[in-house]
Amino acid sequence: MLIRFAVENYNSFKERQIFSMVAGKQTRHPSHCVTVNGKRLLKSSFFFGANASGKSNFVRALDFMRRVTLIGVKAIRYNDRFFRIDSKYKEKPGIFQIDFIVENIVFSYGFAINYLTREFCTEWLYRLDSSGKETCIFDRKQGETIITGLQLNKISKLRFNIYCEDLKADELLLYEIGNKKLDKDSALYDFIVAYEWFKNLIVVYPDSHTHNKNDFFLNPTFDTDSMIDMLRAFDTGIEKITKGKQPAEKAFSFLPEQVKNDILDDIEQTMKDNLQNQARCKIEIGNYQFEISIENGEIFAEKIMLNHGNPKELFELSDESDGTKRLFDLIPLYEFGQKGKIIVIDELDRSFHSKLTEEYIKRFFEITKEHSCQLICTTHDLNLMDLQILRQDEIWFVERESDHSTRIYSLSDYKQRFDKNILNDYLIGRYGAIPYFQDNEWQVNDK
Repeated sequence: MLIRFAVENYNSFKERQIFSMVAGKQTRHPSHCVTVNGKRLLKSSFFFGANASGKSNFVRALDFMRRVTLIGVKAIRYNDRFFRIDSKYKEKPGIFQIDFIVENIVFSYGFAINYLTREFCTEWLYRLDSSGKETCIFDRKQGETIITGLQLNKISKLRFNIYCEDLKADELLLYEIGNKKLDKDSALYDFIVAYEWFKNLIVVYPDSHTHNKNDFFLNPTFDTDSMIDMLRAFDTGIEKITKGKQPAEKAFSFLPEQVKNDILDDIEQTMKDNLQNQARCKIEIGNYQFEISIENGEIFAEKIMLNHGNPKELFELSDESDGTKRLFDLIPLYEFGQKGKIIVIDELDRSFHSKLTEEYIKRFFEITKEHSCQLICTTHDLNLMDLQILRQDEIWFVERESDHSTRIYSLSDYKQRFDKNILNDYLIGRYGAIPYFQDNEWQVNDK
């Protein structure tokens, strides 16, 4: 579970901004909270704000830390930059810190990175156990000896020192040790626990597509009838999900001829040692996902087909509306929630009717009520800004300051009654984070 995230000098984030998932004292919507090791944490948070205020940059900042931690500096992309409006920030490091809880232990991990050299100025990892005892797992500063508060035996100390001595300036110590195969009784096992936590962070962008559609919808973990009920509740018009099976030659007919032939050749080459009946594999072409089988030497492809009431005329997913396609990418996230993941979605409401967005959130809490997971979203759907739907501490605002930097803050900073119409107050500008339109003079030239 995520407790807190802080970022400084990343894209539109200039000064340090802090986001917290710690629940306030409110008692409304108790299912929106979970208690972990005595800490009450929120299961969801939603960011509201004008276009270009920095909502997506918050998602990117969290994703940047995830990518760099799991992959290293090679994960840095062109748009992962310092605050470019102020030239002084070019020389300053980007600073990222995240506090999270896993296996009843609170970890605080962070690093500062020089964007120009892609070297790490500092890096640290601390642990707070259930008794409240704080331990420095390691603290690293550029040009200095890495320190640790761990009680290491002779072998572990030797191993730790070797890892530290071999570490390059553009490498993270958490990445280097977190990828090692260490026993659970190793004094360095905290590195494994902290590193693995980042794999539970799922980031979804507006153009993201789930890679397990076939597994989820054709072989659902959820009861099939429940799945259909869910799609009906979302008003998709879909009455049944089936497998559409046809020769791969026909299934891939939407591709250029040469591309289609190359794919068929690759499939045959890959599966040449498994030409028995029911030899299977899965492939993805664009947004299409297929289960491939070879039966009696012929290649077949199966994909999701949708019944809208006429079983003789099935629909492909590509025939559906943008909102329904988006649902097929977002519904599988419920399964991630049941597995205790932290799900971050940029523009949850894209292509959704407002009621559909509300229904999606409602079902998230229903489906994950027995699980410690979190849903963090940016949205433009102002109808969600309702204390009958969300808790006060789940609502966050994102505002662009006069210097073009981003500021984030919570509705909890304002003392509001639970029956207050906060949407009205937001629209009249009480909380900020709304668009500001300038008057323009239009001139028409008659010739």
